[in-house]
Amino acid sequence: MPEPLKSKDKHGAPFTRPPEIEACLARLESVDATARLQAFAIASRRSNGYVPSEALTYFLRRAQAAGARNEFKQIFGLLMKRIGQTLFATVSDSHMAGAQGIREEIMGRFAERIAKDCNGRFAMLDFFEVRFDLAFARFRKSVLRQIGPSSVLTEPLSTDGGEGQDISREVEEAAADVLGGDPQKIDDPAFRSELDAAIDALPDDQRRVVGLLRQGFQIDSKDSNIMTIAKILQCDEKTVRNRRDRAYKTLKSVLQENA
Repeated sequence: MPEPLKSKDKHGAPFTRPPEIEACLARLESVDATARLQAFAIASRRSNGYVPSEALTYFLRRAQAAGARNEFKQIFGLLMKRIGQTLFATVSDSHMAGAQGIREEIMGRFAERIAKDCNGRFAMLDFFEVRFDLAFARFRKSVLRQIGPSSVLTEPLSTDGGEGQDISREVEEAAADVLGGDPQKIDDPAFRSELDAAIDALPDDQRRVVGLLRQGFQIDSKDSNIMTIAKILQCDEKTVRNRRDRAYKTLKSVLQENA
């Protein structure tokens, strides 16, 4: 029977895996390590026999606890390969300068998280056994906010709630102001296309600020460990806000002309 998770949610209730994950774990516990590793090696989610990453995380931790070094090493390699494939889509060379280095940094920090979890210091992987994709998306965004890209290219807006880029609160509020208090229009594909085109036409310094805001970076922070827009662009907070304000003024003018 799969071991229960130690972490608790904000209401004090223990984390629980979805029923389908529990069933998957129970099924895989009934076969030997060789058969599990063969199943773990199936990379495509569309293939029969694909094992979700929540299960790989569970058996990775179990192998470490049991001292099964070879099994641990193989599962670790397969899990990191999946993560690398995900990062090629979410931290792509076409959207970020220095994307390869950023991907390597994210993977390195995730490996550190696994090491800390295995050393028993924290239950740092519990949520990854519950909803791996969501947990890793949050982890990736947290690392990005701390390290920041060396420069940012404009990315298309996404409101699908998945791995695509979310619209930051600040950009959404600015868009609502542009729309005269009608924020629903931001869901209109035609408007979003116009907004992307208008952002692309901004001067480089303003476009970079808007691009960073769209990724959720803060303009400034009292926490020296947080990577902010001011640090990324190597200028003071007032300069960033001035660039942002000029960009929003231009966007409002352009989009109202096209309304």
